[in-house]
Amino acid sequence: MDELNINTSKIREMTVLIVDDDKTIRDIIMQNLRGLGFQRFLHAANGVEGHKHFHNPKNDISLVLCDWDMPVADGLTLLRAVRNDEKTKETPFIMVTAQQSQERLKISQAAKYKVDAYIVKPFQAETLRKKVIHVLFGAGEEQENSA
Repeated sequence: MDELNINTSKIREMTVLIVDDDKTIRDIIMQNLRGLGFQRFLHAANGVEGHKHFHNPKNDISLVLCDWDMPVADGLTLLRAVRNDEKTKETPFIMVTAQQSQERLKISQAAKYKVDAYIVKPFQAETLRKKVIHVLFGAGEEQENSA
């Protein structure tokens, strides 16, 4: 992937919503995305909190990175809510999942709601970078299943 194809001024203006019940994971994702040039972040510890960010007119969310397993409302619940709303249904959405035996089932469920990509934890910074760039700009890797 050619880094020169990435519009860094556009990236600086984008807002990324990171939804994970583990603050350390949210911080790791944010740190990696800062390395790509992202500067605007919103955080949530579950799907309900994440969905509230979409209702704030000041938030123009450009990308969602969301954990699957969270209390209160999981990632699939948030994905469904985002996709079922006319205003947000086109928002790029990357599901972050743990390596477990139900991985293929999770992927098929998320695919029904047009998830844009999957990342399996633990993940390498390069994997996160490639998926984000691919989802936002269509550059780099082809869509791959991480299961």
